[in-house]
Amino acid sequence: MTDDLFHQEPLFENGGDLPGALEALLLASGEVLDLARLREMTGLGEGAIRQGLEMLSDRLQPPRGSRLLEVGGGWRLATAPEYTALVSKLVTTIRSGKLTPAQIETLAIIAYRQPVTSPEINELRGITASTNQLKSLLERELVEIAGRKSVVGRPMMYVTTQKFLLHFGLQSLADLPHLGDFGEGNLEAQALAQLEQPMPEGSLFDGEHEVDAIPPIPPDMNDIESSDE
Repeated sequence: MTDDLFHQEPLFENGGDLPGALEALLLASGEVLDLARLREMTGLGEGAIRQGLEMLSDRLQPPRGSRLLEVGGGWRLATAPEYTALVSKLVTTIRSGKLTPAQIETLAIIAYRQPVTSPEINELRGITASTNQLKSLLERELVEIAGRKSVVGRPMMYVTTQKFLLHFGLQSLADLPHLGDFGEGNLEAQALAQLEQPMPEGSLFDGEHEVDAIPPIPPDMNDIESSDE
């Protein structure tokens, strides 16, 4: 890459460079930024951005306090593992405890069968309602509504979010455990429960996710109760 790509206005002032500009963007956003978003903000091409990210990753080595991680289809900054114990004294966990078994069961069905409706979840779980679990997962932004299914009653369809990937330390849904590795019974929940581990806030930043070609619809809790049951 030529030096010109590292000295374009208004990415940085004198003394700055592209890796530093990318670091500043990731730090300020506090979320996962994908290639499309970085291109939009910098005006640079894919090659320049990827090389800048590689240089930033090389720069963020011990004893630096942060690392550049590729996760969920983009990049984020995370606390360096050398300082996890120190950071844990300052921050609380990003989640209010672990997911309950019922939440894991509901979330697992969504993860492996998305998009899926509440009646379909109920049928797979063998119960009459999953409303409370869906509300909790929506509030924690682990799932989102991805439109309505074109059937009688037009029930809402649920999909996982990018925060779901971050929560379980996955880069993509392809990294979910293979159901064939588990025995008989509730395979989805068994597979997802295997990944459930506490993560310190200092090691994780939040992000948003959009379902391909299906814009997310803001959840209406009353609508969930009335339409999906």
